[in-house]
Amino acid sequence: MQISEGIFQETNILLAAMATGALLFFVYDLLRIMRRLIPHGTLWVAVEDVLFWLGSAVVIFVMLYQQADGSLRGFSIGGVVIGMLLYAFLLSPLIVKGSVFLLEKILYVLFRPLVCLFRLLGRPFRIFGRKGSKAWLFFKKRLKKLWKTVRMCLNKQ
Repeated sequence: MQISEGIFQETNILLAAMATGALLFFVYDLLRIMRRLIPHGTLWVAVEDVLFWLGSAVVIFVMLYQQADGSLRGFSIGGVVIGMLLYAFLLSPLIVKGSVFLLEKILYVLFRPLVCLFRLLGRPFRIFGRKGSKAWLFFKKRLKKLWKTVRMCLNKQ
């Protein structure tokens, strides 16, 4: 029994759509990993999401253009959704949690010596900073009094 050329081509389109969906969700996982390592505000999360979905639309359009000659077929969109869902349920939790855990440990090991160095070097500067801030407040009060006196003298004339 031979498989017709049309079914073979549609199977290739479906597999390409599933791979595209999984790839898109992997890129979104990279965004999620970055958001967990570097906290974002609501505005930046929205901007990242809009850019991601615009990029996703372009990637899906290119995939459809190359694989299906630009024809929009229901099974190709379904393939993208199925690829995303399979990746989301099978691989995404492992990749996100594992990557965040691993990257946090790596960053801890890399930056721990710098944190210790800044703490050691920061102690003398903190002592000078407290005494320096008291001196600054003293001079600031004196300058305000002097400025008030000058303004009063200028206003009388």
